[in-house]
Amino acid sequence: MTPSLAFRTSVWIILAMVAGAGGATLWARGQAAWSAHLSAAETAGRDLAASLILGAPVPVGVTLTSPVPAADLSTAAQGARVTALTLRENGADGPGQPGEVRLQVQILSETLQYPVADLGSGAYQGMAALSRQMARLCSDAVMLVRVGDGAWARVESPAHWDCDAQPRDLRLWALALIAGALVLLLGQARDTASSFRDFARALAARTRPGQTEDFLLTGPEELRQTVAAVNAHLAEERARLSRRAMVLSGVSHDLGTPATRLRLRAAMIGDDSLRARFESDIDRMTSMIESVLTFTRAEMGAEPERDISLLALVETVVAEYQDMGRSVSFQPPEPARIAPQGTVFGTGGGRGPALLDGRRILLRGRPLALERALGNLIDNALKYGRRAQVSLHATSDQAVIEVQDEGRALSPGDLARLTEPFARGANVLDPDGTAIAGFGMGLTIVATIAAQHGGLLEFDARPQGLCVRLVIPR
Repeated sequence: MTPSLAFRTSVWIILAMVAGAGGATLWARGQAAWSAHLSAAETAGRDLAASLILGAPVPVGVTLTSPVPAADLSTAAQGARVTALTLRENGADGPGQPGEVRLQVQILSETLQYPVADLGSGAYQGMAALSRQMARLCSDAVMLVRVGDGAWARVESPAHWDCDAQPRDLRLWALALIAGALVLLLGQARDTASSFRDFARALAARTRPGQTEDFLLTGPEELRQTVAAVNAHLAEERARLSRRAMVLSGVSHDLGTPATRLRLRAAMIGDDSLRARFESDIDRMTSMIESVLTFTRAEMGAEPERDISLLALVETVVAEYQDMGRSVSFQPPEPARIAPQGTVFGTGGGRGPALLDGRRILLRGRPLALERALGNLIDNALKYGRRAQVSLHATSDQAVIEVQDEGRALSPGDLARLTEPFARGANVLDPDGTAIAGFGMGLTIVATIAAQHGGLLEFDARPQGLCVRLVIPR
């Protein structure tokens, strides 16, 4: 069972608290260990100064060897970095050293020189700070000291100054623990947010009414419940559309027989004018029912998708209208061309040769639905604009069918509501005042078919008339 988001959040909070407490504990322990180590080295340095000046006992962990032979001094100084300083202490009362005491110090190291500018000038304070510095910046160094002009003494303190004596720096482990927990928590939060974001994007991209695939149940339990509810809602919507189509189909079928009888009875009417009005009403009624049924079928998208040549489809539809003598023309797309490339013999120029398959525009769609959509666009152009000029453009991302008429310009408000059911523009009257036949369902059906293919229907008011663009993703 997938854990819920509430359970995950509780676990994340507990882990964050544990990681924070563990990191703080490690940091405090590491800081305390280092502070104790440096404080011990500082105390040892102060006690060493007291041993040299006052003759006090040598501190624990410190070895004092005196005198150091000159040969040993020369050998120790070879190839070493020397840190030299002089410390003075006023008012010292050590044996044989009344008044001011001068303490000379040399530190021999193979790797570094110790910073001594801020150690101070007092012997006790300086030796304490120097010992702390040597403990912090370990280099397995050797200290040579002498009081005044006396003999040099060798001082060693492996317990304070050697690198092996340094405590483990737990602060790095604390930072690693906190950083690891932070990366883990941020990764979990990002994954959870991504699952919700991906579902929102998939839901927003579901523009085709005919799609029947359910969304995958992924992510935390709350998201799974949401996805399941959305899937159930979409299934109910599909079932509702199917029932509506069945009802309309049944109504259309059931009305066929009475309509046929009405036609037969109307033919027996002797008054020509009355008979014509009867037949006109019957034709209008059956046409309205057929338009609603066509819209419902288009909304359901029952036709399966397959690979089609959009160019061949458009040419076929236009040819059918031309065979009937209608004012429909077609402007085929320009063949794709290869961009010229430069060679060692010169740079490319011109537009390049046309591709052999430049006129093939392939996409996956519903051919009957697209044929019906293009037919509606051409019918509208002929009905309201006298003639229709069809053109086809395509890129690697989308294909665009344009139908240009020569009708009157429409206002932006009329263009915005042309795709609504039973909505008609202000150009429904001929110049002589005669109403143009129609029910306002043609563009609604086209917009629905465009949505089935993930596309849209656009309008462009041009000086020569209205241009309708059917945009279909490839």
